[in-house]
Amino acid sequence: MFTSIFNDVLGPVMRGPSSSHTAGSYHIARTVRDILGENVRRATISFDRDGSYGQTYVQQGVDLAFATGLMSWKQTDAIFTVALAEAEKQGSILDFQVTSLPQADHPNFVVLEVEGVEKARLTVEAKSVGGGTFIITEVNGRSVHLDGKSYVPLAEVLETGADRLIEPVYYTQRGEAPFTSAAGMLAFAAEHGCSLGEAALAYEMAVLGLGEDEAIAEMIRRYDVMKRSVADGFDDAKVNMLLLEPMAATISANIDAGRVAIGGIHARAAAAAMAAMHACNSRRVVCAAPTGGAAGTIPGVMTALDAAFEVDPRQMAKLLFAAGGIGLILAIRATFAAEVAGCQVEIGAAGAMAAAAVVEFAGGDAGQAADAAAISFQNTMGSVCDLVQGMCEIPCHTRN
Repeated sequence: MFTSIFNDVLGPVMRGPSSSHTAGSYHIARTVRDILGENVRRATISFDRDGSYGQTYVQQGVDLAFATGLMSWKQTDAIFTVALAEAEKQGSILDFQVTSLPQADHPNFVVLEVEGVEKARLTVEAKSVGGGTFIITEVNGRSVHLDGKSYVPLAEVLETGADRLIEPVYYTQRGEAPFTSAAGMLAFAAEHGCSLGEAALAYEMAVLGLGEDEAIAEMIRRYDVMKRSVADGFDDAKVNMLLLEPMAATISANIDAGRVAIGGIHARAAAAAMAAMHACNSRRVVCAAPTGGAAGTIPGVMTALDAAFEVDPRQMAKLLFAAGGIGLILAIRATFAAEVAGCQVEIGAAGAMAAAAVVEFAGGDAGQAADAAAISFQNTMGSVCDLVQGMCEIPCHTRN
């Protein structure tokens, strides 16, 4: 399994509120539908009662994500929010169960029993492992390893003569990684006389086989998603959260009126971070950065920089690559699943990534950017992930 910034760090582009619960679940379901090879007539989706899925699958839209993927719809389309009703209208019966799954080895473990309209049948075991990534570990009793990052012959999965390929849901690997550690990343930057953002850009070009302009364009596209999420969150009419009332627009208005203690770019970044989280928890389209629960921090910082300094789009892409370089090392060496390692792996990581981007903007070198990330991360270590009523609202908004 390889790691990339677009696949694992600044992405996927998804529906909120949670990358592990909505994006990861969607990718599992979409891959299962691809293996099935026909429309779904009936599916039973079972979660372990002691896991995160079992406790939060309704609150965090897991059921909508599985329905959207099994029906082969796009998770970013508006149909996501009514996927259960639309699936029923089309004759697909989806049943969600919370039960005891003794084999569950992850909080986001799921068993899918799926029947197609032509009577194909699958039993699949899978887990969403954070940041929208997933692993399918078993199909029809046979051990497999499907992570959506490569084309896989169906015959290898089902032990049949079928020659169809299971499609990846992510970018596929086209080359070797130039580094896999923070030390290696800094050595690469020193050897090539480049910044952290330029080193991370070179990494992504190498592993995904992208040209520089292509990689820059894709990062700009993701920044555009971040900007839209901030704008959506500032529009109270587009905010619909379970526990919290919209506050980002009020905070921004108070900054404009000089009714806050300090104000300035830091306050505006905080308000924008809050806005992006409003959008995420209203199930609008966001860019996981590196997760849905941390989808406010980096958009808040980047849009505040942009508003204050009118950052050139190409430079903005490199700032985000600098952030992505820090996230890349965390993805390789750890996890972005807060259910496994606590809130610091999401929002703590996002803060560290944003710190590196700011140093990149200020003209700092790769070592200084990495130092800033380390200082930020050290000060958010140990934050427990204990969501009120299972929603990414309290304490996630204030942490962002």
